[in-house]
Amino acid sequence: MQIAFTKMNGAGNDFVLIDNRGGFIRLNSDHLKLLCDRQRGVGADGLLLLELNSNGVANWRWRFFNSDGGSAEMCGNGARCFVAFVRNLTRPTAGIPFETPAGIVRATFV
Repeated sequence: MQIAFTKMNGAGNDFVLIDNRGGFIRLNSDHLKLLCDRQRGVGADGLLLLELNSNGVANWRWRFFNSDGGSAEMCGNGARCFVAFVRNLTRPTAGIPFETPAGIVRATFV
């Protein structure tokens, strides 16, 4: 399987970001660990999936995974990269609210 991805660095942590707005990408913990492995994979501290959100508060949601394959609610450095990734894909004119398991994050541009 081939998956298009972007790799970004946010304040010292690196992340693999994948556009999953179509909802077709399904990764299990073994896939996540392999992708984040620095010897056999892309190498990253974590992986973020961009997905559509239908709750009406935010257009986007993220699914964040640590390099061990486990999920996490929030990561500040990952959020930096996620917002830049969404901004490059969608070109919003205002900020980007996105849903995380920790709640809605409202990113603004300065």
